[in-house]
Amino acid sequence: MIKIAVVYMRKLELEPETYESKFTALTKGTNIKVHDWVLERIKAPQIILEVGCGTGTLAKKMALKGNNVLAIDKNLQMINTAMKNYPSEERTKLLYQIGSISDLPVEDSSKDLIVSTFMLSELRPFEQQVFLRNAWKTLKPNGRMILAAEFVPSGIWKILFNIKRWRYRKKLRRLRLESTFLVKWFFNYLEPIGFKMVAEKKWSHGSIQVIELKKVEDENLKEPGYYRPSLRKFKGFRSQMSIYRCIFTGQVDHVPIEPGIYQSGTPDEKSPIIVTANYLYTYIKVMRSLKGIDAWVLCVDSKGINVWCAARGDNFGNKQLIEAVGATGIAKITKKKTIILPQLAAGGIAVPVLKSEAPDFPFNVLYGPIWAKHLPKFLKERPARKTDKMKLAKFTASHRLRAAITHTTFLIRKIFLMPSFVLFLILLGLALFNTIDMNKLWLVGEIWLWIIITNAIIMVIFPITNFTRKFITKGLIYGTINVFLLSSVSWLFHGSIPFLLLSSCFYFWLAFFSTMSYSGYTMATSPSEIQDEYPSFSKINMIVLIISLITLAIGIIFYLIF
Repeated sequence: MIKIAVVYMRKLELEPETYESKFTALTKGTNIKVHDWVLERIKAPQIILEVGCGTGTLAKKMALKGNNVLAIDKNLQMINTAMKNYPSEERTKLLYQIGSISDLPVEDSSKDLIVSTFMLSELRPFEQQVFLRNAWKTLKPNGRMILAAEFVPSGIWKILFNIKRWRYRKKLRRLRLESTFLVKWFFNYLEPIGFKMVAEKKWSHGSIQVIELKKVEDENLKEPGYYRPSLRKFKGFRSQMSIYRCIFTGQVDHVPIEPGIYQSGTPDEKSPIIVTANYLYTYIKVMRSLKGIDAWVLCVDSKGINVWCAARGDNFGNKQLIEAVGATGIAKITKKKTIILPQLAAGGIAVPVLKSEAPDFPFNVLYGPIWAKHLPKFLKERPARKTDKMKLAKFTASHRLRAAITHTTFLIRKIFLMPSFVLFLILLGLALFNTIDMNKLWLVGEIWLWIIITNAIIMVIFPITNFTRKFITKGLIYGTINVFLLSSVSWLFHGSIPFLLLSSCFYFWLAFFSTMSYSGYTMATSPSEIQDEYPSFSKINMIVLIISLITLAIGIIFYLIF
């Protein structure tokens, strides 16, 4: 249970009064063992900063040992709960205060020790780096930091960990709560920023660890450093397989690389700065396009989502750009005053307010071409006005083919896989008891064939419906065509008019739903237009879905009996 405890903290944080008891029950007391280990490492009275103090349980224990403790948390309800449990002992040096990792309310070189437990996994990679840099500045020379967090265990335990984490992430999605982040690359940051590990303790096969870090300060390190990830391969067989993975898994899996600064060639302080997402597919495409060009490639933390979808989903906006520039220190390694953003990021980046949100933002923004393959020409010519090829995203045949493949895979993986498996088991059971013919198991494969044909139809005739930008209208057209085509297929397989009629509503729904999903693959409709249509689409979709499931179930029963 401890393996997914930190994931479930998001729900517990909504209930500060019962947070500590429920978290202790959830972790089976491991959080208490973490506190005990931290207290054992504090040998003499210290000036301590606790970051993410929650309800103040550990801060109170440290203060009662004679330490001078400042405990901060960004959650006002947590601070209020901690204040209610303030120790009654006299001369206790304990102060609770609102504060965050990006703006620690303390002076530089003022603390002997920084403590943070079960907070690190709430931070994204850049936030973890910012926290480490700010902690380095806050600590006195040779100061220490103790961190407890959720880590990925090794060996077979990693499989069990991922299964349990997946289950709890689904629960959080149902509760509409954001999940925590795996502390995946954290150990890579320590040495470049200026820390070394001096002690550690593990529980539950390494899924919960406490580490003690020491601030490193010498003649060559007067301020915290910056972390830069190693260059990830973008050529060869494995990279090509990564591209196919992104395409053939329906692009529903977030496939992130470490956000940060990467190098194309051997860039210097005068080389251009290309900004993109930290989606593996995007990274490979950009780096391949920059072949032979010296450039800095800054991958923002888009959570492993491509530029277009990330910009529309608030994962590639001003916040992420400002964070990436600050966390990487890219302004310190270049004399360039302009960064080049992908044009498709314009839906998330609000340039007019960039300077007001970050007055010290060191760059001007220039939008590059819409596709990475045009980067070499753009960098060479720097046209005052981009050509149509550079600025217009046409939904070409190759793009429609990829959309058909990824959406087909999406439907099968995320919607039809489990129902198909259940239907197959039911049919198999009936066949084994000689209730139906064994060849009727092919019904499951036929349903998958419907999905493939539906997406193929949309792919082929999509250009014909360019006379309208409304996806509901397109969906009605495709749905009607799909009814006729899939009905013909069913007639060839079964020659049954009742089954054909009972399945026709499902044929319509399949195309109608798939059409709106295509809005995620084409740039022909803006996000605002989709948002305007979606309430009406959702109502129509739900009505048609309910009717189609009922009629399809009756049709399947008819098919099995007759």
